Amino acid sequence: MLEISIKPEVLGYIGAFPLTNAQLTSWLSSLLLIVVAIVVGVNYKKLPSGLQSIIEMVYEFFQSMAEDAMGAFGRRFVPLAMTFFLFIVVSNWLGVVPGVGSLVSIHDPAKAVSAGIIPFGAPAVMAEAPPSADATVEEQHAYVPVFRGGNADLNTTLALAIIAQVIIHAMGIRTAGLAHHLAHFKNPLEIVTELSKILTFGFRLFGNVFAGEVLLTVMGSLVVVLTGKLAPALPFGLVGGAIAIPFVMLELFVGAIQALVFAMLVLSFLSLFVKTDQSASHH
Repeated sequence: MLEISIKPEVLGYIGAFPLTNAQLTSWLSSLLLIVVAIVVGVNYKKLPSGLQSIIEMVYEFFQSMAEDAMGAFGRRFVPLAMTFFLFIVVSNWLGVVPGVGSLVSIHDPAKAVSAGIIPFGAPAVMAEAPPSADATVEEQHAYVPVFRGGNADLNTTLALAIIAQVIIHAMGIRTAGLAHHLAHFKNPLEIVTELSKILTFGFRLFGNVFAGEVLLTVMGSLVVVLTGKLAPALPFGLVGGAIAIPFVMLELFVGAIQALVFAMLVLSFLSLFVKTDQSASHH
Protein backbone atom coordinates (compact mmCIF):
# COMPACT_ATOMS: atom_id res chain seq x y z
CA MET A 1 0.00 0.00 0.00
CA LEU A 2 1.33 3.43 -1.00
CA GLU A 3 1.80 5.63 2.08
CA ILE A 4 2.73 9.30 1.95
CA SER A 5 3.55 11.14 5.17
CA ILE A 6 3.27 14.92 5.36
CA LYS A 7 5.70 15.07 8.26
CA PRO A 8 9.31 13.90 8.22
CA GLU A 9 10.16 10.61 9.87
CA VAL A 10 12.37 10.44 12.94
CA LEU A 11 15.54 8.42 12.38
CA GLY A 12 16.80 8.49 15.95
CA TYR A 13 17.71 10.77 18.81
CA ILE A 14 20.74 12.82 19.75
CA GLY A 15 20.08 12.97 23.46
CA ALA A 16 16.51 14.26 23.63
CA PHE A 17 16.79 15.95 20.22
CA PRO A 18 14.99 14.06 17.41
CA LEU A 19 16.87 13.68 14.14
CA THR A 20 14.61 13.49 11.08
CA ASN A 21 15.43 12.41 7.54
CA ALA A 22 14.63 15.93 6.28
CA GLN A 23 17.15 17.40 8.73
CA LEU A 24 19.77 14.94 7.55
CA THR A 25 19.25 16.06 3.96
CA SER A 26 19.41 19.73 4.99
CA TRP A 27 22.70 19.10 6.79
CA LEU A 28 24.02 17.33 3.71
CA SER A 29 23.01 20.34 1.58
CA SER A 30 24.88 22.67 3.92
CA LEU A 31 27.93 20.42 3.87
CA LEU A 32 27.97 20.34 0.06
CA LEU A 33 27.76 24.14 -0.10
CA ILE A 34 30.60 24.50 2.41
CA VAL A 35 32.78 22.13 0.39
CA VAL A 36 31.98 24.00 -2.84
CA ALA A 37 32.79 27.34 -1.19
CA ILE A 38 36.14 26.01 0.04
CA VAL A 39 37.02 24.49 -3.33
CA VAL A 40 36.12 27.66 -5.24
CA GLY A 41 37.90 29.88 -2.70
CA VAL A 42 41.11 27.85 -2.67
CA ASN A 43 41.22 27.60 -6.47
CA TYR A 44 40.10 31.16 -7.17
CA LYS A 45 41.18 32.52 -10.56
CA LYS A 46 40.92 36.01 -12.03
CA LEU A 47 39.68 34.41 -15.24
CA PRO A 48 36.96 32.11 -13.92
CA SER A 49 36.21 28.71 -15.41
CA GLY A 50 34.18 25.67 -14.51
CA LEU A 51 32.47 25.79 -11.12
CA GLN A 52 33.81 29.26 -10.30
CA SER A 53 32.31 30.59 -13.52
CA ILE A 54 28.88 29.22 -12.59
CA ILE A 55 29.05 30.69 -9.09
CA GLU A 56 30.07 34.09 -10.44
CA MET A 57 27.24 34.02 -12.98
CA VAL A 58 24.75 33.38 -10.19
CA TYR A 59 26.31 36.17 -8.12
CA GLU A 60 26.15 38.65 -11.00
CA PHE A 61 22.51 37.72 -11.62
CA PHE A 62 21.54 38.51 -8.04
CA GLN A 63 23.71 41.62 -8.04
CA SER A 64 21.84 42.93 -11.06
CA MET A 65 18.52 42.12 -9.41
CA ALA A 66 19.51 43.82 -6.15
CA GLU A 67 20.71 46.93 -7.96
CA ASP A 68 17.46 47.15 -9.89
CA ALA A 69 15.54 47.05 -6.60
CA MET A 70 17.77 49.20 -4.39
CA GLY A 71 20.50 50.74 -6.52
CA ALA A 72 24.16 50.35 -5.55
CA PHE A 73 23.02 50.07 -1.93
CA GLY A 74 21.52 46.66 -2.74
CA ARG A 75 24.90 45.07 -3.40
CA ARG A 76 25.37 44.40 0.31
CA PHE A 77 22.37 42.05 0.25
CA VAL A 78 23.55 39.90 -2.67
CA PRO A 79 25.34 37.32 -0.45
CA LEU A 80 22.15 36.95 1.62
CA ALA A 81 19.89 36.33 -1.38
CA MET A 82 22.46 34.05 -2.98
CA THR A 83 22.81 32.00 0.21
CA PHE A 84 19.06 31.44 0.40
CA PHE A 85 18.97 30.51 -3.28
CA LEU A 86 21.86 28.05 -3.17
CA PHE A 87 20.71 26.30 0.00
CA ILE A 88 17.14 25.93 -1.25
CA VAL A 89 18.04 24.81 -4.76
CA VAL A 90 20.59 22.25 -3.50
CA SER A 91 18.07 20.91 -0.95
CA ASN A 92 15.38 20.70 -3.64
CA TRP A 93 17.64 18.93 -6.11
CA LEU A 94 18.91 16.47 -3.51
CA GLY A 95 15.28 15.53 -2.94
CA VAL A 96 15.05 14.04 -6.44
CA VAL A 97 18.39 12.23 -6.44
CA PRO A 98 17.87 8.45 -6.87
CA GLY A 99 17.93 6.81 -3.45
CA VAL A 100 16.43 9.76 -1.61
CA GLY A 101 13.10 8.48 -0.34
CA SER A 102 13.79 4.90 -1.43
CA LEU A 103 16.90 4.07 0.62
CA VAL A 104 15.48 2.66 3.85
CA SER A 105 17.27 0.93 6.69
CA ILE A 106 16.40 2.64 9.94
CA HIS A 107 13.58 1.81 12.33
CA ASP A 108 10.83 4.35 12.83
CA PRO A 109 11.21 5.13 16.57
CA ALA A 110 7.52 5.92 17.08
CA LYS A 111 6.32 2.62 15.64
CA ALA A 112 9.16 0.74 17.26
CA VAL A 113 8.19 2.02 20.70
CA SER A 114 4.56 1.04 20.13
CA ALA A 115 5.83 -2.44 19.39
CA GLY A 116 7.92 -2.51 22.57
CA ILE A 117 11.22 -1.81 20.82
CA ILE A 118 13.19 1.10 22.34
CA PRO A 119 15.62 2.60 19.81
CA PHE A 120 19.17 3.29 20.94
CA GLY A 121 19.47 6.83 22.29
CA ALA A 122 15.71 7.30 22.73
CA PRO A 123 14.61 9.63 25.56
CA ALA A 124 13.93 7.99 28.91
CA VAL A 125 10.24 8.87 28.71
CA MET A 126 9.98 6.68 25.61
CA ALA A 127 11.57 3.79 27.42
CA GLU A 128 8.69 3.84 29.88
CA ALA A 129 6.16 3.12 27.14
CA PRO A 130 4.62 -0.33 27.72
CA PRO A 131 5.05 -2.91 24.97
CA SER A 132 2.04 -3.58 22.80
CA ALA A 133 0.81 -7.15 22.84
CA ASP A 134 -0.91 -6.56 19.50
CA ALA A 135 2.17 -5.28 17.70
CA THR A 136 2.28 -6.62 14.18
CA VAL A 137 5.32 -7.78 12.25
CA GLU A 138 5.00 -4.64 10.11
CA GLU A 139 5.21 -2.43 13.21
CA GLN A 140 8.19 -4.34 14.54
CA HIS A 141 10.00 -3.87 11.24
CA ALA A 142 8.82 -0.38 10.39
CA TYR A 143 11.48 1.24 8.24
CA VAL A 144 11.61 4.83 7.07
CA PRO A 145 13.56 6.65 4.34
CA VAL A 146 17.07 7.65 5.42
CA PHE A 147 16.82 10.83 3.34
CA ARG A 148 13.94 13.11 2.47
CA GLY A 149 13.91 16.44 0.65
CA GLY A 150 14.86 19.09 3.21
CA ASN A 151 12.21 21.55 2.02
CA ALA A 152 9.52 18.86 2.04
CA ASP A 153 9.52 19.50 5.79
CA LEU A 154 7.37 22.47 6.85
CA ASN A 155 9.69 23.04 9.82
CA THR A 156 12.56 23.81 7.45
CA THR A 157 10.66 26.20 5.20
CA LEU A 158 9.09 28.06 8.14
CA ALA A 159 12.53 28.35 9.75
CA LEU A 160 13.88 29.87 6.51
CA ALA A 161 10.89 32.21 6.39
CA ILE A 162 11.40 33.38 9.98
CA ILE A 163 15.13 33.90 9.42
CA ALA A 164 14.39 35.93 6.28
CA GLN A 165 11.85 38.12 8.06
CA VAL A 166 14.11 38.72 11.06
CA ILE A 167 16.97 39.77 8.78
CA ILE A 168 14.69 42.02 6.71
CA HIS A 169 13.45 43.92 9.75
CA ALA A 170 16.87 43.97 11.42
CA MET A 171 18.35 45.56 8.29
CA GLY A 172 15.43 47.97 8.12
CA ILE A 173 16.16 49.13 11.67
CA ARG A 174 19.89 49.28 11.06
CA THR A 175 19.69 51.32 7.85
CA ALA A 176 16.73 53.60 8.58
CA GLY A 177 16.59 53.70 12.37
CA LEU A 178 14.08 52.20 14.77
CA ALA A 179 11.64 55.13 14.72
CA HIS A 180 11.52 55.27 10.92
CA HIS A 181 11.15 51.52 10.69
CA LEU A 182 8.27 51.40 13.16
CA ALA A 183 6.54 54.14 11.17
CA HIS A 184 5.76 51.46 8.57
CA PHE A 185 3.41 49.78 11.06
CA LYS A 186 1.10 52.56 12.17
CA ASN A 187 -1.73 50.70 10.50
CA PRO A 188 -2.49 47.33 12.22
CA LEU A 189 -3.11 45.89 8.78
CA GLU A 190 0.58 46.35 8.01
CA ILE A 191 1.48 44.14 10.98
CA VAL A 192 -0.85 41.43 9.68
CA THR A 193 0.75 41.79 6.25
CA GLU A 194 4.22 41.28 7.69
CA LEU A 195 3.13 38.19 9.59
CA SER A 196 1.50 36.80 6.46
CA LYS A 197 4.83 37.08 4.65
CA ILE A 198 6.08 34.19 6.77
CA LEU A 199 3.29 32.10 5.26
CA THR A 200 4.16 33.47 1.82
CA PHE A 201 7.76 32.36 2.24
CA GLY A 202 7.23 29.10 4.08
CA PHE A 203 4.05 27.52 2.74
CA ARG A 204 4.70 28.32 -0.92
CA LEU A 205 8.08 26.60 -0.80
CA PHE A 206 6.84 23.67 1.25
CA GLY A 207 3.70 23.19 -0.83
CA ASN A 208 5.53 23.05 -4.15
CA VAL A 209 8.33 20.79 -2.92
CA PHE A 210 6.01 18.41 -1.08
CA ALA A 211 3.65 18.24 -4.07
CA GLY A 212 6.62 17.33 -6.25
CA GLU A 213 7.67 14.64 -3.80
CA VAL A 214 4.17 13.15 -3.89
CA LEU A 215 4.13 13.33 -7.69
CA LEU A 216 7.42 11.47 -8.02
CA THR A 217 6.33 8.85 -5.48
CA VAL A 218 3.06 8.20 -7.31
CA MET A 219 4.66 8.12 -10.76
CA GLY A 220 7.47 5.84 -9.60
CA SER A 221 4.93 3.47 -8.04
CA LEU A 222 2.34 3.73 -10.81
CA VAL A 223 2.81 0.17 -12.07
CA VAL A 224 2.44 -1.23 -8.56
CA VAL A 225 -0.61 0.95 -7.90
CA LEU A 226 -2.32 -0.11 -11.13
CA THR A 227 -1.56 -3.81 -10.84
CA GLY A 228 -1.81 -4.13 -7.07
CA LYS A 229 1.30 -6.31 -7.12
CA LEU A 230 4.70 -5.82 -5.50
CA ALA A 231 6.60 -8.35 -7.63
CA PRO A 232 8.56 -8.76 -9.80
CA ALA A 233 10.46 -5.95 -8.12
CA LEU A 234 13.18 -5.33 -10.74
CA PRO A 235 10.93 -5.01 -13.84
CA PHE A 236 8.43 -2.91 -11.92
CA GLY A 237 11.22 -0.73 -10.59
CA LEU A 238 12.68 -0.16 -14.08
CA VAL A 239 9.30 0.70 -15.56
CA GLY A 240 8.47 2.98 -12.63
CA GLY A 241 11.83 4.71 -12.98
CA ALA A 242 11.30 5.26 -16.71
CA ILE A 243 7.87 6.75 -16.07
CA ALA A 244 9.27 9.07 -13.40
CA ILE A 245 12.16 10.48 -15.51
CA PRO A 246 10.17 13.32 -17.17
CA PHE A 247 8.74 14.28 -13.79
CA VAL A 248 12.22 14.28 -12.24
CA MET A 249 13.32 16.76 -14.91
CA LEU A 250 10.24 18.85 -14.15
CA GLU A 251 11.03 18.84 -10.44
CA LEU A 252 14.60 19.95 -11.10
CA PHE A 253 13.18 22.94 -12.95
CA VAL A 254 10.53 23.65 -10.31
CA GLY A 255 13.13 23.32 -7.55
CA ALA A 256 15.29 26.01 -9.15
CA ILE A 257 12.30 28.28 -9.75
CA GLN A 258 11.13 28.00 -6.14
CA ALA A 259 14.62 28.84 -4.88
CA LEU A 260 14.74 31.83 -7.22
CA VAL A 261 11.30 33.05 -6.10
CA PHE A 262 12.33 32.84 -2.43
CA ALA A 263 15.51 34.84 -3.03
CA MET A 264 13.65 37.41 -5.14
CA LEU A 265 11.04 37.87 -2.41
CA VAL A 266 13.81 38.49 0.12
CA LEU A 267 15.27 41.26 -2.05
CA SER A 268 11.83 42.66 -2.83
CA PHE A 269 10.78 42.85 0.82
CA LEU A 270 14.16 44.28 1.79
CA SER A 271 13.71 47.10 -0.72
CA LEU A 272 10.53 48.16 1.08
CA PHE A 273 12.48 49.02 4.23
CA VAL A 274 15.90 50.15 2.97
CA LYS A 275 14.76 52.14 -0.05
CA THR A 276 14.49 55.43 1.88
CA ASP A 277 17.99 55.04 3.28
CA GLN A 278 19.33 54.15 -0.16
CA SER A 279 17.67 57.16 -1.75
CA ALA A 280 19.10 59.44 0.90
CA SER A 281 22.59 58.15 0.16
CA HIS A 282 22.41 59.67 -3.31
CA HIS A 283 21.88 63.21 -2.00
